[in-house]
Amino acid sequence: MAMDIKPTQTGVTQSLTQKPLQANATASSSNRATRTDTVTVTTAAEDLKEMEKNLSSLANADEARISAVKERIQNGAFQIDVAKIAEKLIEQETDLL
Repeated sequence: MAMDIKPTQTGVTQSLTQKPLQANATASSSNRATRTDTVTVTTAAEDLKEMEKNLSSLANADEARISAVKERIQNGAFQIDVAKIAEKLIEQETDLL
């Protein structure tokens, strides 16, 4: 049975008789009972939907900057600042505590 789940609504019920394709096609109208399915969307699903919306609105990668970095790497001119990398790693680990 296919279901259309809308994350902004909770406790949505839908009768199977409202969508004939979901009901048993060979069942007679007298045997067709009205059943309802309940779908509850968790807050985690709502949070994921919000994150997806936020990510889609972010600007695309800066292709010119990426090309420049690639060129410097190929030419051997790219300098790695290990102190800065270590500082950022420690900062991230501290944030997790």
